[in-house]
Amino acid sequence: MIRDVSVSDPWYLPPAPVADLRCMLRRHIAARALRQLETAAQQRKRLRTPDQWRAYAAGIRRRLAASLAAPSPQLGAKGRVQVRSRREMNGFSLEHVWVESLPGCWMNVTVWKPDPARFAPPWPAVVTPVGHNGKYNPSEQHPPQVFAANGYLTVSFDPPGFGEKAAGNNHFEDGVRGYMTGQNPLAFFIADALRAVDYVLARPDVDGRGGVGMTGVSGGGFTSVICAVLDPRITAVGPSCFGLPDEAHPIRNGYAACPETLWFNRFGHGLGLVDLLIGARFTPMLLMAGSRDTVLTAPRLRELASAARPAYVGVGRAPALALLVDDCGHEYTAAQARAFVAWMRRWQNNGRDRCLPVRMPRRLVLLPEADLRSHPPAGLTMARAAAAWVQARRPSTDAARVRRGLAGLIPGWSADRRRGLRAVAAPGSKATLWVHTLQELSLRDGPGWELPATALCPPRPEGGVLVFFDERGRWAALHQWGWLNRAAGVFSRGDRPRAVLTVDLPGWGDTRPLPGPFDVVGWGGVDRWTGYMSAATGESVMALRLRDAVRTIDWVQRTWRVPAQRITVGGFGLGATIAGLAAGLHGGIGGALLVEPLAEFADLARAARPTRPHDAYFPGILAVADLPEVLALQRAPVLVLGPRDAAGALLGAKARRTFRGRRVQVLPGAFDAKAETAALAWLRTH
Repeated sequence: MIRDVSVSDPWYLPPAPVADLRCMLRRHIAARALRQLETAAQQRKRLRTPDQWRAYAAGIRRRLAASLAAPSPQLGAKGRVQVRSRREMNGFSLEHVWVESLPGCWMNVTVWKPDPARFAPPWPAVVTPVGHNGKYNPSEQHPPQVFAANGYLTVSFDPPGFGEKAAGNNHFEDGVRGYMTGQNPLAFFIADALRAVDYVLARPDVDGRGGVGMTGVSGGGFTSVICAVLDPRITAVGPSCFGLPDEAHPIRNGYAACPETLWFNRFGHGLGLVDLLIGARFTPMLLMAGSRDTVLTAPRLRELASAARPAYVGVGRAPALALLVDDCGHEYTAAQARAFVAWMRRWQNNGRDRCLPVRMPRRLVLLPEADLRSHPPAGLTMARAAAAWVQARRPSTDAARVRRGLAGLIPGWSADRRRGLRAVAAPGSKATLWVHTLQELSLRDGPGWELPATALCPPRPEGGVLVFFDERGRWAALHQWGWLNRAAGVFSRGDRPRAVLTVDLPGWGDTRPLPGPFDVVGWGGVDRWTGYMSAATGESVMALRLRDAVRTIDWVQRTWRVPAQRITVGGFGLGATIAGLAAGLHGGIGGALLVEPLAEFADLARAARPTRPHDAYFPGILAVADLPEVLALQRAPVLVLGPRDAAGALLGAKARRTFRGRRVQVLPGAFDAKAETAALAWLRTH
């Protein structure tokens, strides 16, 4: 409800927001994710029989496998193998091996072998995916030594983004590129772990009759769970400090998790963490936590185990899901490795080895990082895969197909557009500015969604309407003689004045989200949480912006009774990019004026060091069309001023080669006084 203006209030007060606009986008994304998880929870509550539980788990496996289609990690594939070195240690020996996990993608595998004098080969095997660090920390070196002391051959390897696989594989900076190309960054982690299973089972000194164990900490624990869903050869799983109920982490606590754990539409496809545990074929699973882990806490992990337990009970395997809380922090200790040895002996080989004592090494060693390097050749990386996909794509040339494709990126687009926006203004808040009036508005859709807007309106908008979106905020081009005043003709009685409506799209201006506690860390960031989390719901931030840009144009048409042909849509920065896409999706506006837009989403996929926020990586956009293609297909005139690349640099001479089209005009320089004059002249002409 809009309160009345009191005698002490300024006249120009904007409408009081229904709720804190700084939390609007986070709240919307979290609510959508929670609804999707609740839908899955309600489905689980209806399951009664073992067959129903098994069918539910099979559905999880199918949906997960479909999400990993590009690039596709195949079970049992024959990758190239090269043995690089061998080394004898006290109680175990090491081998360094190169293994090809995807074509041209190499792993630096370290093989930890038991002492053959104590344990005659062939040995059972354990694969230990490493979390978000290299394979040289105590959590990655000590467990293999415990496994070797108990007769298990173990392999470890650097994950993408760390150690010898760092270059081109930053799982944040490079992983997020896959959103636009349809490549799931998780596939790179899973391909390595599954190929490690293939590798150990192909070794003559491994006894694979009882399957393979898989265990790891943090991201390595998450990888272990995913691999257990996909690969029936994994017969015992031990994820440590790997996750919590999604409702708590990362949805409600605002933790910026990784793109590979928040792949596109993960929650929409019913793949919450509890569902992934259920999808793991009811494989014996020992969940482990540290009592002193302050983020992935043991009490919350108990909640996760409790949510998955009915599935194990439902198929008659209740003892196969257990929880171990260790006296440690966020780490994988020798005590956890000892517990996992006992777990494997209980469940593998029909429990024939369960009575064997679990031995601890006399001394745990920590090898220097250099001793674990094998210097694998540079090859396929996340960054190179995205760039190759962009290189192979063909430009879109069908305007109707592009329009349908853009609409398909917005969930529920038809219903959203029919529902529309409504405007709210504070009573008596119009201010007269010479020829124009200025008013602050709120364009609303229900009680939880609103777009702050500022309207500059002449008595008769003879020059039409300019609808403008600015990533810096709606007042950036108005404040202190900003050029939008001259675009409106505020002081021009002789020119044909036009109305200007400048709007804060979601996440910009007054709706820019507040940072959360976990945004203090280097991998945190508001744009990362909103970008990754919205992608996981299937409704990206960029899709929300595109949706509301077109709905704003619709509102102007409907409320101000302006034909679409008399509306120009424009913007600055990413706001300009959205304006260009909105022109294509709407299909009937009079023109598009783009000031310093991000020129190509393709450049985000291939640039060496992009500097754009992570919520700018529009999931699925490159499967539809890039911005230059959308503009080239426009029937309305388009002016592009100072387009910039993914790192924020001007395209310069490349601008005219990038933006082509019969009605597309390009000025490659920055938006200065000369460019402003050209823009104002273009507005008068068109």
